[in-house]
Amino acid sequence: MDLRRYSPSWLQVKAATAALNYQPFIISDDVQTGVAYSWLHSGDPRSDRFYEFVFRRDRVAPEVWDQAADANRRLSAMYDDFVAEIARHYPGGSLLDVGCNNGYIPVRAEQLGMRGCAGTDRRTHQWAAIKVLNNITGTSVSFLNRAYSSRAHGARIRRRYDVVVASAVMCHLPDPLNFLAFLGSLAEEAVFFWGQVIDSDEYLVGYDEPNRFRREPFPWGFDDNTRLSRGLFRKSVELMGFREIVEIPHRDSWLPARWYGPHKAWLCKR
Repeated sequence: MDLRRYSPSWLQVKAATAALNYQPFIISDDVQTGVAYSWLHSGDPRSDRFYEFVFRRDRVAPEVWDQAADANRRLSAMYDDFVAEIARHYPGGSLLDVGCNNGYIPVRAEQLGMRGCAGTDRRTHQWAAIKVLNNITGTSVSFLNRAYSSRAHGARIRRRYDVVVASAVMCHLPDPLNFLAFLGSLAEEAVFFWGQVIDSDEYLVGYDEPNRFRREPFPWGFDDNTRLSRGLFRKSVELMGFREIVEIPHRDSWLPARWYGPHKAWLCKR
């Protein structure tokens, strides 16, 4: 998202530089943010230092700046296409982004005419990010400091939304089917899912080695690159009452196909 189009003041640029990081934003001609550089050119983002998500032109090599600009432009294009598809199917509807991070998706949804948009995240500092975006863009996205609990299989969210979004969230959880059920319980009309999927019609769940960054006790440590098979996902949403799955196919303007390969973007409609 290019924030320069809103002509932010010096104070707004300063606040945005302090609050935004993981998601792709162009804050000024000399500052941009986003994780896509790490995904394509660096190591595991969880082990990267914070500054590797915030790029200042005068502090990185020109080739790093150019690679970061391209990678995060592609991630931004992907997010924009996701939200445009949701808004096309549910114009004026409400949207909740579970694990919203900096708030890119609910802010973009409101820009495209959706109403009552909100993000939820366990990290309280994401409210500062959303407030900065609201201030710069004129949106009114709200924030819920709530986190899905794998032990409780839920979160204290008291209302339902037309569309519930989970983008790259299931991969961090040990109980994917319970999480999917939780998303469905909040969705009046649709669940939007983006993440890795096992390419099989069998009913499979895949995990990597127990998470070395969190070191949770068994079984909670199996929360690294969690993924369902295509067959299990489709059967699960069918049993939850979703009658149609709309796939948003990969586009050349997104992150490259060599990286995107195992990912799927699905809008599951009741």
